[in-house]
Amino acid sequence: MATGSNPYFTTGTLEFLRDLKQNNKREWFQSKKADYENGVKNPAKAFAIAMEGELERLAGAAQKAKIFRINRDIRFSKDKTPYNTHIHMSWTNRDGEQGGPAFMFGLSPEYCTLGCGVFEFSKPKLETFRGHVAGGAGEKLAEIIGGLEKSGVRISEPDLKRVPSGFPADHRQARFLRHKGIAAWRDLDGPQDAVVADLDKVVVAALTPMLPLWRFLNDLT
Repeated sequence: MATGSNPYFTTGTLEFLRDLKQNNKREWFQSKKADYENGVKNPAKAFAIAMEGELERLAGAAQKAKIFRINRDIRFSKDKTPYNTHIHMSWTNRDGEQGGPAFMFGLSPEYCTLGCGVFEFSKPKLETFRGHVAGGAGEKLAEIIGGLEKSGVRISEPDLKRVPSGFPADHRQARFLRHKGIAAWRDLDGPQDAVVADLDKVVVAALTPMLPLWRFLNDLT
């Protein structure tokens, strides 16, 4: 756990990402490699590892961190800037099946956000999710989501305009049947909220209300 005046992330972290947004070129990045290592990469790695233990205690399952690469995949993108100007990471069950729910963290000069859910279900898992939602478990999910929304948590938008074939268009859980993945997000006041010594506690406190959603998705079989 970070303590005292040495938080995981600092104003220098945000300054680097802000400068990178203005100078998103390989030459500039290479000249600032040491600043990136010290201000972004190393703090992100330390935070990701520390949160594995915090989230294991929260969820009751060993967690494995993933930090998304700063290099952008520009092969099929019109935007050819080579680097991401944010820090994104996630934690998933270390011993769980691929495609299970994740806890998520995002930081940029514009935002700090925390999430829980699945971006996109695999085809078998999507069928399982829809079967659960169409049955009795749909009421449970609606209760979980309703509680989160009342507390100010935002929910990812449905992927489909219409209920998928095989289900009535006016199904009671039509909203959730239109999802191909589902995630809840808590936006902190701003990126400055990540520049604190007790960031791990801040993150756990924000993610704790999302635990019922994590459990619902984790129990899909």
